[in-house]
Amino acid sequence: MKRNLYPAIFILFSVVLLSVCFHTRLKAADDLIPSSDLDPSLQDPCRHEIFESRQFSGLVVSIQAEEEDLYSEETGILKGQQVPQGREGECPVRLFVYRQDGNPLIAQKAGIRISGASSRSAVRRSFRLIARSDYDEEHSCFTCDLWNGRQVLDGTGLPIHEYRSFILHSVRYAMDSTGIHNSVGYALARKAGMEDASPTTPAAVYVNGIYQGAYFILPAKNDHALAELYHIENPKDIEFVSVFEEEKTGIQTSPVVLEEYLSFVDYLHTCDMNDPAVIARIERQLDVEQCLEYYAVNLLLGNGDWLDNNLRVWRCKNNGLPYQDGKWRYFLFDLDWIGSFPDLVADNFRQATQSEDNYNILPCLLRNPEYTQLFKEIIARMERDAFHMEMIESVFAQEEARMLDEITYDFQSDAFPGYLMYSINSSMPEAEDYLTLEDRQNMIEDFKSHLLSAPEVIHACLEVYFP
Repeated sequence: MKRNLYPAIFILFSVVLLSVCFHTRLKAADDLIPSSDLDPSLQDPCRHEIFESRQFSGLVVSIQAEEEDLYSEETGILKGQQVPQGREGECPVRLFVYRQDGNPLIAQKAGIRISGASSRSAVRRSFRLIARSDYDEEHSCFTCDLWNGRQVLDGTGLPIHEYRSFILHSVRYAMDSTGIHNSVGYALARKAGMEDASPTTPAAVYVNGIYQGAYFILPAKNDHALAELYHIENPKDIEFVSVFEEEKTGIQTSPVVLEEYLSFVDYLHTCDMNDPAVIARIERQLDVEQCLEYYAVNLLLGNGDWLDNNLRVWRCKNNGLPYQDGKWRYFLFDLDWIGSFPDLVADNFRQATQSEDNYNILPCLLRNPEYTQLFKEIIARMERDAFHMEMIESVFAQEEARMLDEITYDFQSDAFPGYLMYSINSSMPEAEDYLTLEDRQNMIEDFKSHLLSAPEVIHACLEVYFP
């Protein structure tokens, strides 16, 4: 009789053990929020309809907002012709992020604004979600790790438990035409040693119950996000500037920081790069190796929207701690246009290493033989660790597997015209202009082939310019 109980006891023990492991894994990200425990004001009226409509393979973001804030002809974030930037362009929402089974990971009041510069005029917009006590006194930050294990980069390996904002990055043509341009780029950059390259999480996004399309969830990249990522206690110690912000938006939000950075650039353009005293001064102000890595990975990715457009730099007050040393460092961001044009790698290399236009500092650094050798070594290391056939094929397969179900639904959804229309001023696409999943697969193969060919092109360029 007792012997007959053993299988049942074993099964019961296994179920309990699996349950404990399952719930422990969930708590590593954040506790699930039982729907029955939510404040009635935070119930999502669209949740049932969304999850009754189809199955999901990734996260689901449901945003509830006032219709006027969304669709006002003047300032509505989805329809307005003149949406203000910054805090003035922010409106309150109720934010819900669900697992694919419908269990909530985030349920709180927050703010939303349009994310991006020129892409602000797109039909399918990217969004930034912001946690503030002004919106939700009990939730002044987000506490659910949406990226499965983000850690601070100060050497401690501590998990990032709290963050102030995140980005919902839209997938659309011709910006991120395959839906995996950004995720492939960031994944390869991390493999290449760029620890701060953004993690990405696919998501289906709904606003007031209306499907918006396939998106990626990305961590924000601003001063507070830097403080979270590098474990900097006081965000006010950080100076941050988007160098071409005024050319793109008509506004420069950090003119003093920009002036100081451009003064440093001017110094690099005129100094003697073989003078040890000069080199010492440069290395007190610039993380040279990180700078060279930034250039190398953009070149290997064949980034087509970079040198004269997307340039963000930052530094932190010297507090005697890792990354808090007063040195300029560079953001890797906006990888929509990587691997898009077969001839771009050689053109990029020539421009990046030979032209000092657009505040480019790489030619200045490469006047120093030791920096030139370090640059070559970084490229070789990145090729060995990331930019080779096996790794590129593996990353493409992984990112396509994560996004395929959602992008397939997107291509067949009512939101698909927004994928095709670059601007709110564009005319509606004709039926013959619609892309198919086969067209997308061809774009992915072209994208992959350009990345596979980049190392050979760069080697040829090195032989020409730095024999």
